[in-house]
Amino acid sequence: MAAVPRSRSVPHYTVGTTDAADWKLGHTLSVDGCLVMLCVEGSIDLTINSRRLSMSQGHMAFIVFDMVAVPVCVSDGFSAKYISIDFDTSQDIFFLVTSNRFWDYIYACPVFRLRTDLKEVTHRWFAQLDWLIENCSAVTAGKSLRNEMENFVLVMAEQVESHLGSLGVDPPKNRAWVIVNEFLGLLNRYYAHRHNVAFYADRLHITPNYLNIIAKKNLGVTAKEMINIQLGLVVKMLLDTTDLSVKEIAGRMHYDDPSYLCRVFRKQTGMSPIQYRNMQRDKKPE
Repeated sequence: MAAVPRSRSVPHYTVGTTDAADWKLGHTLSVDGCLVMLCVEGSIDLTINSRRLSMSQGHMAFIVFDMVAVPVCVSDGFSAKYISIDFDTSQDIFFLVTSNRFWDYIYACPVFRLRTDLKEVTHRWFAQLDWLIENCSAVTAGKSLRNEMENFVLVMAEQVESHLGSLGVDPPKNRAWVIVNEFLGLLNRYYAHRHNVAFYADRLHITPNYLNIIAKKNLGVTAKEMINIQLGLVVKMLLDTTDLSVKEIAGRMHYDDPSYLCRVFRKQTGMSPIQYRNMQRDKKPE
């Protein structure tokens, strides 16, 4: 029998179980910082950055603020344990604790099956989180959850590397790396309304040219290209999971001219939005 959905929060963290009943199918999940889930029963299908992924018993998911995650379908009896971490705390953990190599893996495989020897460890970890948040003061629980999260991610990173072999040289983390991650956080919040680099540069107290330079160095694309990539991912999701017209999608993305959105989309995908929608629907079984 699936666990009764519940949650409890302290500053920066929410711990609980979910049956996804309050998630709107076909709508983007709101993830402020990072959402870590362990599927206990049933299954759920999600698209993450336009890739359809299935999560069932024994699968784990790391969903980060700059991913476009959309629940598509949920089985009866679905239940997952989770911890949700706010943006600032997630940024601290990413920067201070983990290697970029681990997060490279997570972005490539946000949903993955745990090895048998890790399943029990992960269940015990979530049980520990439950105990802390239910039995300690908010201050003590917050400090303990921070330690637990750091330790768990360190263990997971080591297991990933030991299982897959070396993931390459870990790039250095410097001030530019921090600014780029702050840019990604802002982009996740404002992409639908703000499409110009100047807006993000102003919020970060740097020039647009410098933001483009450090984005290119750390992400492999300029800030403007990253904005268009984010918009393209959301447009793909809306084309694939809704019947909204291109004009309606352009309106949601605050483009006054739908043809401009079409040009941006074609540059990324090599096809028009309608061609993309038809291609995706032709792939689906009847």
